Amino acid sequence: MKRLALRLILALAAVALVACQPSTPTATPAGRDLFDIPWDDRSVFSAGLIASEQAVLGQQGGASVYHIDLRIADDLLHLDGKQEVRYTNRETEPLNEVCFRLFPNLFGGATEIRTIGVDNQDVEPTYDLADSAMRVPLSPALRPSAQAVIEMAFSVQVPTEGGGGYGMFALADDILVLAHFYPMIAVYDDEGWNLEIPPEQGDVIFADSSFFLVRVSTPAAVTLVASGVEIERLTTADRQQVTYAGGPMRDFYLAASTQYTVVSKRVGETTINSYAPSELAGGAKTALRHAVDALRVFGERFGAYPFTEFDVVGTPTTAFGIEYPGVVAIALRMYDPARSEYPLAYLESTMAHEAAHQWFYSVVGNDQLDEPWLDEALAQYVTLLYWQDLYGPSGAAGFRGSLQERWARVEGADIPIGMPVCSYSGKEYGAIVYGRGPLFVEALAQAMGQETLNAFLRDYYETHKWDIATTEGFKQLAESHCDCDLTPLFSDWVYER
Repeated sequence: MKRLALRLILALAAVALVACQPSTPTATPAGRDLFDIPWDDRSVFSAGLIASEQAVLGQQGGASVYHIDLRIADDLLHLDGKQEVRYTNRETEPLNEVCFRLFPNLFGGATEIRTIGVDNQDVEPTYDLADSAMRVPLSPALRPSAQAVIEMAFSVQVPTEGGGGYGMFALADDILVLAHFYPMIAVYDDEGWNLEIPPEQGDVIFADSSFFLVRVSTPAAVTLVASGVEIERLTTADRQQVTYAGGPMRDFYLAASTQYTVVSKRVGETTINSYAPSELAGGAKTALRHAVDALRVFGERFGAYPFTEFDVVGTPTTAFGIEYPGVVAIALRMYDPARSEYPLAYLESTMAHEAAHQWFYSVVGNDQLDEPWLDEALAQYVTLLYWQDLYGPSGAAGFRGSLQERWARVEGADIPIGMPVCSYSGKEYGAIVYGRGPLFVEALAQAMGQETLNAFLRDYYETHKWDIATTEGFKQLAESHCDCDLTPLFSDWVYER
């Protein structure tokens, strides 16, 4: 991994942690001293971006900046953290609050906000949505373009079974997976603060691109996998302290285990790492090979993968795979062909699908709860292109058949692909968004012409890079490429009726 000399204040946190329900803060934590780096200094993030993408560091002045100091206890079940976030009001109206999501409170764990302040002044937050949303008051209201630093100390208890988000926040089989473990700023859009309790199926994150500087203290024997790149490491006899920098990214993901081994390969400016327990090293090598192919295929089609590191981590997730910025988590149950109930093609398709999300979710964002088709159906279609490019018409036909089989789970029902996750019942979500959805993009290719669609998808990626796309924005840009009215097609396939 790349390392960069920093002006960092390195100190090991040693605060005992007991998880409980959110309580009224009693004191403001030490303010704005977690990292001795100016908020506007983007140079620390350059190591994580390939050369052609580094210009974005000068184009994201209003993006939130997270500074996080996290201590993971020896039992891997208790987290203690301090967080400072510089938030900029990028809206056209003053804001009298900033809303954070506390996802562990929905996923079988518990977050306690121990102290909180705004610009070194104590504040008292309020909570709703089963304590998964925290409203931090701003007084006076934050004017457009104005900035505030929100400081907090928090603790988190990690579940040992279940865990929401397909088991992606839990300690299981000696593997700690920490999705959305920190207080995360919600999106402010035409609905105001976009807040809801996510349904059991589907992904939960709708977030703006931000910058993350995260220092993690863990037992020395643990192997860490994280979004971003490692920029500093300090070790003692029994502890290690590793600092990561990442951005622009929509989220920061972390996994840890004493069981992990890694195989790696460098492709262009990007190092691809594949982690798995040592007994599944063969599966890690297979996943690495598929990751290399996926980044090559999608880079040629849409533009180069923007980060200098891409991590594939095997986990006990109940999903086949889940995407995070710079990281994809793949189900370990597919890593051993001798014991797996799934054909080898499942691992390859899952790897390609999750890698596709690095373009469509990580870089081009969307509301994954209200418009899941924009990343999931598109990632499925892009996976079809992967099979086409690597294996020709027969490969594409095989994967297309799997899409048709998915749709057939609801007897080919004429259900729109563009509904919110919560509008689908039972098996409809997987059948429609993952099955019918990519077949819609194929129908779009037939209407526009394949070459026109190819050019549109590349333009779509470049146009909405680091931003948030919508269904209407997708349609309008497609129409500009084909010089045609796609309303009838969208009415037949996408729009709610």
